[in-house]
Amino acid sequence: MKILLLDGYNMLHRCRFNWGGGKAEGEFQIVYNFMRLLKGTVDDFQADKVYFVVDGKPKTRLDMYPEYKANRREEVTDPEEIAYWESFHRQKRICLNLVREHIPVYTAYHEDYEGDDIIYTIAKHRTSLEDEIIIISSDTDFIQAVQELDNVKLFNPIKREYREAPEYNYLSWKAMVGDRSDNIKGVPKIGKVRAERILKNGELNERLEDDNFNSAYSQSFSLIKLIDMKGVSGMELNQAKFNYAELKRSFEEMSFASMLEENYAKSYQETFERL
Repeated sequence: MKILLLDGYNMLHRCRFNWGGGKAEGEFQIVYNFMRLLKGTVDDFQADKVYFVVDGKPKTRLDMYPEYKANRREEVTDPEEIAYWESFHRQKRICLNLVREHIPVYTAYHEDYEGDDIIYTIAKHRTSLEDEIIIISSDTDFIQAVQELDNVKLFNPIKREYREAPEYNYLSWKAMVGDRSDNIKGVPKIGKVRAERILKNGELNERLEDDNFNSAYSQSFSLIKLIDMKGVSGMELNQAKFNYAELKRSFEEMSFASMLEENYAKSYQETFERL
């Protein structure tokens, strides 16, 4: 089987922008972008099974490091920016409800784990070695799964190409470099080129003998490493029955005229009826 693992929030954030550039404006433009993108993605890869994975709270990482992703908690005060994010979150909820209730993909969620960990766990434990598994995300952390699991590929939807895993261990490299987007500092004074050189020259074990290096590296490594959730209870995994009548009603309410045209509507039904 060909299985798609969709990084749901990554996908939703891409829909904040129109294909030609610029922010998606309008009451339902993000929903429109998302509903077309979801169909297009399933069509492009001719998937047999699709998982749509969404984030819970990163409880394990916050317990290890309370400042994890703290850089994303900055208070927004600009009225236009507040209105923009309120609109995004409102439309995000609409998208999630439509997927959960009417589209036959498997929606996966755990309140205490990030989507990255859920995707990794599904790829590792809920699929067959004979399956072709394609993770759709611009997040490079999934290179870990590509290096570990022979039947996993990572497709970058922004550049529209598969990512090639480096020769060196990506997790060790990123543990040294850190991840500013998640407020993970990495090892002081170790940049991308130097980290690559350390791994290629086999110097990592020697470096780890230094307590300061080891402490910074170990913390970053633990935060960046994808979590294997095997044996963890509480994960929601549901597949809705395809209900085009309800989708059509929603499309009509949101005035998605082009999606209601006869040929496109027929194609929309065919895409999801075969899942």
